[in-house]
Amino acid sequence: MSYLKPLRFAVIGGLCLVFFVPFIVANGSVFPDIFNIAFPVNAFFPFIVGKNFVFRLLIEILLGLYLVLALREPKYRPRASCILWALTAFVVWMGIATIFSADPTKSFWSNFERMEGYLTLLHLFVYFIILGAVVEAEKWWERLLQCSILSSVLMGVYALFQIGGAIAIDQGRLDATLGNATYLAVFMLFNMFFTLFLLVRQRSSAVAQSLYGIALVLQFTALFETETRGALLGLVGGLVLGALWIIWRAARQPEWRALRKVSMGAIGVIAVLVIAFFALKNTAIVQKSNTLNRVASISLTDKTTEARFLIWHMAYQGFVQSPKTMALGWGQENFSYVFNNYYSPAMYDQESWFDRAHNQFLDWLVAGGLPAFLLYVSLFVLAVVAIAGSALSVPEQAAFIGLLAAYAFNNLFVFDNLSSSVYFLVVLALAHGLSQKKLPGFMALSRPVGDQAIAIALPFIIVGVGLGAWVLNAPGIVRAQTLVGAITTQVAVADSSGSLSAQPKDPKQNLAGFQSALGEGIWPGGPLGKQEVTEQLWQFTSTELQSSSVDPAVKQSLATLAQSAGQALLAQRQHDARLELFDGTFLQASGQLPQAQVELKAALADSPQKQQIMFQLGVLYINESDLADALPILKKAFDEEPAYTDARILYASGLYYAGQNAQADALLTQGFGTVLVDDARLVQVYTNTKQYNRVVSIWQARIAKNPATIENYINLAQFYFGIADTRDTVLELQAAIKENPALATQIQTVITQIQNGTLKPPEQK
Repeated sequence: MSYLKPLRFAVIGGLCLVFFVPFIVANGSVFPDIFNIAFPVNAFFPFIVGKNFVFRLLIEILLGLYLVLALREPKYRPRASCILWALTAFVVWMGIATIFSADPTKSFWSNFERMEGYLTLLHLFVYFIILGAVVEAEKWWERLLQCSILSSVLMGVYALFQIGGAIAIDQGRLDATLGNATYLAVFMLFNMFFTLFLLVRQRSSAVAQSLYGIALVLQFTALFETETRGALLGLVGGLVLGALWIIWRAARQPEWRALRKVSMGAIGVIAVLVIAFFALKNTAIVQKSNTLNRVASISLTDKTTEARFLIWHMAYQGFVQSPKTMALGWGQENFSYVFNNYYSPAMYDQESWFDRAHNQFLDWLVAGGLPAFLLYVSLFVLAVVAIAGSALSVPEQAAFIGLLAAYAFNNLFVFDNLSSSVYFLVVLALAHGLSQKKLPGFMALSRPVGDQAIAIALPFIIVGVGLGAWVLNAPGIVRAQTLVGAITTQVAVADSSGSLSAQPKDPKQNLAGFQSALGEGIWPGGPLGKQEVTEQLWQFTSTELQSSSVDPAVKQSLATLAQSAGQALLAQRQHDARLELFDGTFLQASGQLPQAQVELKAALADSPQKQQIMFQLGVLYINESDLADALPILKKAFDEEPAYTDARILYASGLYYAGQNAQADALLTQGFGTVLVDDARLVQVYTNTKQYNRVVSIWQARIAKNPATIENYINLAQFYFGIADTRDTVLELQAAIKENPALATQIQTVITQIQNGTLKPPEQK
């Protein structure tokens, strides 16, 4: 029995450590930023990979400890509740959906970018079981939530360093160690309501009130500075709903009458602030704040809003595609199929590829069909019912009900991540504890297991957990680290004094890195991350093939490896237009034009309205001088969305190559008001079609716009030299000297070589 107490504390301690997983960044940093816990691996997608592997390992260890604890002490075993049954049904159903998904491998393992999939869902379910059993049995909810609030305070301090400029912001908006502003916002959203809950629960302690007040300031500051509209509006809505709950439920409870009046006043203040905001939204007061300006920009015609509507419609089309998709969905991590099939050309100015519906409810609808959607919704409903019928005080109920409303609203516009999923399960576990039913003593599940049986079971638990942790994590961790080395093009080299400098990396080392990353690595190997490795290999190889400094044998080895890896990936993930486009682009870069054409046509068949695919195929036709095929597909891309400037430029380019200059001129003039469009692609087209005067005019316009930019004079001189116009070449070089006399000696040397005939234009050599 002596081992039970430390075992119990180890489990509870592990559950608390989960709240600090968001600080993990797998950047291999030896001296991490303040509060940034280094992960001893420099991994691909460091903000995602490190957190998820640490979470999985932590849960797997906790599972082993919990099994021993639950076997020995019946009070730590799961108890029944509607929430438990609903969540179990959800997990089981998603398991069935994974088996029958469009790509079961990816549905189970996910990828480095997301690290979700069914495997993560299983870990989250285990986390819920342990949390709901142990924390409820120990009545440790207050302390658990305090641990969460502590993590949010530390994150808030880190955010202050970012706001002050002492620590860099990685993604443009405040992101702390989560690497994404939206992830940080929902992290703070949960913790704000946890703080409000404890603020009410420990209202008699002045010290606690002060500390929670400081926490709220830090949490709100970080949330506000993320500029995340869904979380901010969800916070306001959750507070309003919580206040309404207090007004309604506290009417007959004298002890809460004062708080009821405060709630009425709070709603009034919020109403005044909302009215004032709309009245002042076009004034400098609002416009100077990025957050308020983003909120003020919300409208049905806002680009982000329109994009959401379009992608939600795509999700619905994917759901109703067939009885199978309505019942079982497409499986987790397969939204890209839906996006490709039902892509709308109006999405041209958004991200090129979406792998989520940006609505968590629709994501589950697509991933697991209608049953998964209903079960997911039921979790919110059952949690509210459990909280409303619990012995919690009215304001305590209001805090959690407001939180669930705020989170649900936020999830209408974004998708979950590991942190938000963990926090949702914390709330579900608490609600489960409030509504669970105790098992009668005569049932076998309520009887303890003796120490002798524990001694027999312990080796099996240790081996099972250890083996599972290794199999599920080790190969992925190694691949994530190996991939970083494979794509790194520079290495640190020490000179005689010990100083480090970056030097170009031998492509042979990159080749070896990719070969290792694509292999099974350490036993037993696994598929996690192979898609990212292949995609990076395609891109790396396409670049290296254009380099004259790379050994031809290395180029050939890279091309062979990229082609075989691509074939293996496409065999697993058939009809994925994005991968087919990547493969077609690689084949085109490697000179395998017939094969590239086949792959690009397959991509277009799988995503018939995707302009990006049409562009690539149209350019391939142009390079093959097949203008009869190039023009129709470029015209189709333009006709689908004339506002897309790339489509207009590429269609005009095809027309110029076909000799239809008048039609091309009209197309450009209609879109840009001139044919002298400052676009590198058009400059190349004008050069290739010998419309030199237009090229000169574009370069001269650049010079007039930025006369101090010497590169513009040099580039125009290079153009003149390329068409054997040595006179104007010299004039432009002399103009560059006049603009920057410091370069006179260097440039005059080139002028002298041109004038004495030592340096001749390409056509005169």
